[in-house]
Amino acid sequence: MSQDRLTTLLENVERTLKSSGRRDDWDDFVPVIKENSMKTTVYLTDKFEEPNYYNKLCHVLMNADETEHFILVINSPGGMLDSAFMVSNAILSTQASVTAYLAGTVASAATIVALSCDEVIASENLAFMIHNYSSGMQGKGHEMKARQIFFDNELNKSFNQYYLGFLSQEEITDVIEGKDIWLNCEEVNERWQAKKKMKQPKVLHKKPLWSHSMKTIHIKIPKVKTRVTWGFNPVTRVSQDKKRLLSCFV
Repeated sequence: MSQDRLTTLLENVERTLKSSGRRDDWDDFVPVIKENSMKTTVYLTDKFEEPNYYNKLCHVLMNADETEHFILVINSPGGMLDSAFMVSNAILSTQASVTAYLAGTVASAATIVALSCDEVIASENLAFMIHNYSSGMQGKGHEMKARQIFFDNELNKSFNQYYLGFLSQEEITDVIEGKDIWLNCEEVNERWQAKKKMKQPKVLHKKPLWSHSMKTIHIKIPKVKTRVTWGFNPVTRVSQDKKRLLSCFV
């Protein structure tokens, strides 16, 4: 086949796909690429945005079984806490094994997702940064005060949940008080081995936590307690014109 005919054929295929409305997985904001029945690679290579961008990822994680393995390629400066917690919860709840491959910059909220995984591999030239959250508020004085107290209490708990064993208690206190901690790949790998010794093994169930059929959706409640019970949502609607208060790592 000549080069011109091959080019024309490829253009026709691309045109047909576009006209049929079919999308490639690589077009998604968070590409979830199923390599085969046992391996899926996910690319978290942008700032963490609205939670709806992570629906597909969370769905496949929560419906995976213990024979499956996920690789999360993470290169992200951080972003919205809501989204990071949502992905973290799915990782901690899944029956599949999850490995985080860290490259470039992994900072702020992205570190929460990374440290939720079963394995962490830090690549050369990694910049890994942990710091306290940033937020903006709007509302009445007493409302903002109550909200800030709540955020401080809950996020202090989250620092111990995610970073204990990876950071010392003194370092966690320093971060809460405003210090930024930067780590390179060797430091991340070394600290991860220490944290991994403290992690509880996953409790494997015979079936995924969530299962569905064509007509109904069944929520299967395991007899054991899960490790994640987050109900904290730092996104608050403040007016009818959909202005939002965003508490996020940036």
